[in-house]
Amino acid sequence: MTQIVRNNLRPLTGGTLLLLLAVFMVLLRQEANNWFMETSSDAGFVLTDVDITGLARTRNRDIEAVLDIDNGMPMLAIDLGDLQARIEALPWVKQVEINRVLPGKLFISVTEREPYALSQRNGQVSLIDPDGASITDRGLAAYSDLILIVGEVDAEDLRAFDRLKDAAPALAGRIKSAVRVDGRRWDIIFKNGVRVKLPAALQQPYGLHEAWTRFEELNRKHQLLEREVSVLDLRLADRLVARVTPDGRRKMQGKEWAL
Repeated sequence: MTQIVRNNLRPLTGGTLLLLLAVFMVLLRQEANNWFMETSSDAGFVLTDVDITGLARTRNRDIEAVLDIDNGMPMLAIDLGDLQARIEALPWVKQVEINRVLPGKLFISVTEREPYALSQRNGQVSLIDPDGASITDRGLAAYSDLILIVGEVDAEDLRAFDRLKDAAPALAGRIKSAVRVDGRRWDIIFKNGVRVKLPAALQQPYGLHEAWTRFEELNRKHQLLEREVSVLDLRLADRLVARVTPDGRRKMQGKEWAL
C-alpha cells in the first residue's frame, strides 16, 4: 500500500515575501552603514573639535551637557537634527545651525532669545521674548526694569503693543505694565499708578490706535498723567472718564469728571 505524505508547508504569500524583503533590505542597509562608518573612521573622519558661537546668556557647558558626543566619534554617525533639537530645548536658545566640516569639526551657531518683557500668566511670572515665548522664571530681579505683561498674549498681541509704544515714545518710557483684558483690549498702567483703559484694536471706527493717539494728544495738552487721577477711561470716542485719587476727591466735588 502506497503511503501518501502530505506537505503541510504553505506557500508564502506576496505580503510575507515583501515583508521578508523589507527586513532583508534594512539589515543590508545597516550592515552597509556600519561598514561605511568603520571605513570613514579608519580614514580619519572622527570628531576632534566642536566650535560654538553666538552665546551670550547660555553657557558653553550647558551646550556640551546636552550634546552627548565625544571626541573620536565617527563624524558621519552624528545625528545633526537630534543635536539641534537638544540645543534648541535650552531656555535661552531660539535657533541653532549646525554644520559638519570633514574630517572632524562641528560648527554650532546659536541664536539666543532677546528678553522683551516680564509676563504674568496664571499667577506665574516669567521672562518672555518678543514672540511671547517663555525664556526663564529664574533670576527675574535682573529684568525688573522691563514692562510687565499680564494675561495671555501671542506674538501678534505683542507686535500691536510695540506699535503703541513706537507711536508715543515719551509715553512708552513711563509704562510699568500692560494688562490684556479678555484677549481683546489693553489696560496700560503707568509708573505713577495711573491706569489707562483702551478699546479693542478692531473696534470701528474708534479703536485702539485712535484712542492711544487721542490720549497722547490730551496728555501733551493737559498733563493728564500729572493729575490726581487713578483711572483714565478712553473706551468711548465722545468722552474721557477719569476716576480721581483720594487726594483728588478732597480737592474736587464728585468721584468722576469728564473732558
